[in-house]
Amino acid sequence: MMRTRCRIAGTVGGLVLITIGFALTARSSVRQIASRAAAGSVQHQTDNGLPSGSADGELRAMMLKYTARCALREGQYLEDAVGPNGEPARRYPGSLGLAPEWLDGACNTDCQERVSSCLIALTNRTGKHVALSLLSNAVGMSVAMHPSADDLPYAHQEGAFFGDVFTTGQAFACRGRGVAKAPQVKRFCAVDPASCSGLADFRDAGRCDDVCEMSCRTLSDGSERCAAVSCRDPGGRVWRSPLTTYLRNGIEAGNADQIRGARRADEALEGLDRGAIARFEQVDFGATRGAASRLALTIAPRHHGRIELWLDGHERLGVLPIAARQGGAAGSEEVLVLAARPITGRHAVELRVVDGRDLGRISTIEVR
Repeated sequence: MMRTRCRIAGTVGGLVLITIGFALTARSSVRQIASRAAAGSVQHQTDNGLPSGSADGELRAMMLKYTARCALREGQYLEDAVGPNGEPARRYPGSLGLAPEWLDGACNTDCQERVSSCLIALTNRTGKHVALSLLSNAVGMSVAMHPSADDLPYAHQEGAFFGDVFTTGQAFACRGRGVAKAPQVKRFCAVDPASCSGLADFRDAGRCDDVCEMSCRTLSDGSERCAAVSCRDPGGRVWRSPLTTYLRNGIEAGNADQIRGARRADEALEGLDRGAIARFEQVDFGATRGAASRLALTIAPRHHGRIELWLDGHERLGVLPIAARQGGAAGSEEVLVLAARPITGRHAVELRVVDGRDLGRISTIEVR
């Protein structure tokens, strides 16, 4: 699901550690690339262990999907040619519109830099889909990429991403002011760039405040969203089309680190029967002054039951009663006041279903 105004808020992060022997060239249109891909001229290498029998097709489709999403605007699409065994053609819709001219024409140096920044920013070593906002104040980027009221839920500046996946295979990530939030939501390429190498050679560029020129906008709640105008890599080169990512505090429930007795459904959890457990590592409860006091679940309830919340597997924080609502309300919020003592730092949180069957669909968890 895509947000408006060129933000991604759903299926982000499936671009998993791909090294491109890909025909991303300035002389080829993206339509021509898709055609050659279906003909078998695209070679991929991966270090994430996709099954060898299906890796080529899966990785090709993934690359075309994210290339179309980054380069093309809404209403444009990239169509994969019919496969060698007669498989139907697939369409990959555009969204961000960073290089719409590439659909049928060449991609010049500026185009390559814009598309590269997007592919680098959407890379996720875990392969998990994470909601984020992509921002840019760079010259030549669409004004739709500027911070807006849509960004209010996205309060944590993860970092900025830039580089060149077309020719040099360079990818750079700088650390934003809110990068500590990234491991909680299963994003790691800003906090640990080297671990994301694959699509390109990821390198740490330092702190964004030190290496990027930033431009900031104050939103209606008084908070700022600062996006890079340009960034400098460790070798001194200045990149003119960086993309800055902001994260939510909420965690996609389907991105739990361990799940037992339940199932992932897209980014949510379903099949919540008695005995089911979902464990989330590295949940950020804040520093001493900002200690969390509540935990919220966004759930579409189906049946009555109870969910216990446990800290680090040995301290019960409380119990959330789940009450079915007529028609199964979509996205209702259940809030648990945590134990009386303030909780700070990073901890594992477990959801344990102790009563009920098929309680509903949990989409997010969030400590506040």
